[in-house]
Amino acid sequence: MCANFRVRCSVWAITVCVLFSVLGCKLGPSRDRKEEKTASSPAAAKNSNDFDLDLNCVIESIQNPAEAFHYTYKKDTEDNNLIQDADIMPDTISGSSKDKYATREIKGVKSDKQSWQTAWTSLMAISGMSSTIALVNHSSAMVREGTGKMNGYDAAQYSIDTSRGNTAEAGLYKATLGDGGFEKGTVWVNAKGCPVQLSLDSEMHLKNGTIAKQHYEIQMVKK
Repeated sequence: MCANFRVRCSVWAITVCVLFSVLGCKLGPSRDRKEEKTASSPAAAKNSNDFDLDLNCVIESIQNPAEAFHYTYKKDTEDNNLIQDADIMPDTISGSSKDKYATREIKGVKSDKQSWQTAWTSLMAISGMSSTIALVNHSSAMVREGTGKMNGYDAAQYSIDTSRGNTAEAGLYKATLGDGGFEKGTVWVNAKGCPVQLSLDSEMHLKNGTIAKQHYEIQMVKK
């Protein structure tokens, strides 16, 4: 009986050792892969001092303003010139949207849900440049130049120039903007991601020989 007990104990001990050995084999590589994935993650490689340029920050600031600021958005093309200009307050919006065809007054009061929604939606032309910004955001085209005060905000300044793109980026720029096309300008970004000052020129060189030029400006001035 004792012999059988010793045999059973030995078998149990061997089983436990094998089990831990197997678990060790399974857990070891998983941890290594996790650490490797974290190290190679773009977020891990991102400079912690960088400010994240985010047009949604402007949209959110107009929809739900936490402070008073003056907002200007301009888009110039060969066909049209758009200027949206407004005083944004936590409870009121007052401004205008003007192009070569018409001038529209913009007024909204937050206590009046319909007028408030009409007012902020009238200032959403900025969403039309999302693809323009997405093309260069977090790329070699954007280079941090320094920090300082801009329009009442603590902000970081970035220069934008697609000619600085690496090989992969250069291929993307050529496919998107055409041979000879480019984006070039300057942007100041606050800690929330809002472009509090932006000036950007974009050229698309189309296959039919046409060159489409666009000039953008954004201003957010804290009151």
